Amino acid sequence: MLFALFLGVPGDAEASDASLAPNFYSGHGITVHAVRHITDRLIDVEISTPLIAPHAVYDPRHHVRVLLPTGYYNNPGVRYPAVYLLHGGGGANSAQWVEFGAAYAITENMPVITIMPDGGKVGWYTNWVFPRGVNQAWEEFHLNQLIPWVDQNLRTLAYKRGRAIAGLSMGGFGAISYAARRPDLFAYAASFSGALDLGDAAIRATITEEGTRWLQNPDGAFGSPFWPFDQAWNMNNPIPRAASLRGVAVALYAGSGIWDGDVLERVPGASTDRFHHALNAAGVPHHYEMYGRPAPGQKPFGCDGGHNFSCWNYAFFDVLPRMLAVLDGP
Repeated sequence: MLFALFLGVPGDAEASDASLAPNFYSGHGITVHAVRHITDRLIDVEISTPLIAPHAVYDPRHHVRVLLPTGYYNNPGVRYPAVYLLHGGGGANSAQWVEFGAAYAITENMPVITIMPDGGKVGWYTNWVFPRGVNQAWEEFHLNQLIPWVDQNLRTLAYKRGRAIAGLSMGGFGAISYAARRPDLFAYAASFSGALDLGDAAIRATITEEGTRWLQNPDGAFGSPFWPFDQAWNMNNPIPRAASLRGVAVALYAGSGIWDGDVLERVPGASTDRFHHALNAAGVPHHYEMYGRPAPGQKPFGCDGGHNFSCWNYAFFDVLPRMLAVLDGP
């Protein structure tokens, strides 16, 4: 019960037919080591893949957490859309959205499967340029292994209009970057406080500092941040690739910080605003909410404009119905 309370999920599983619980099998380069049913809706799958070194993730065991829609067991003939929900950096992992966020409550009674994969301590949702023997091919893992593995093991709608992707901070970058690189895979992409301008010196400094702090190669993800060796930073920058999102529904959320000097949110907020203008210039329709610094009680979940879950919960709560309006569903 204490573990369930820490997760912010019910301690007692709902009644269901255990024979209808999904089985998770190895495949597509992913090896399944253990499956733990935390509740009827929340499942933790321990995996491994040659693309990701064990100590690149926080645990260091590699996990994918799955939130099933209410009624999944009782409707064995129904297929559902999937939302890939990405965590942030700074040592976070696949449990972040249920341990600290409200993904469990937000998705309850929503007809959607939520997939929360590990993205590394500071993986940045890219294939690392300089892994130094620590395999971190995150883009290849998520797009070429994880998605087909999920479609193999769960009753998903295994095509573009059956998938959306969203994430916070580092994960906001990942969601937009993945959708821009593979618009054939996702019908909707959403960023919450995402670092959406890799040309920003403050963002480059943050990414390299995080690498050092978490004992990773600071130049691993994108190489040197300094000209003329910063080609990977420029190639992975979402702003020049805004036009690639034509045909993908996009939503952007960010704030202005809980105080005037709150660079933790002001920097990604400014980058989100620049990306909003890049989308406009490219003719890409999108939902944009710069919520600034809301007054107490103005926004659900108490969003205060900061780089925190009060606002990321609000953003996910707000965007999920928008996603489901675009996605095919049961």
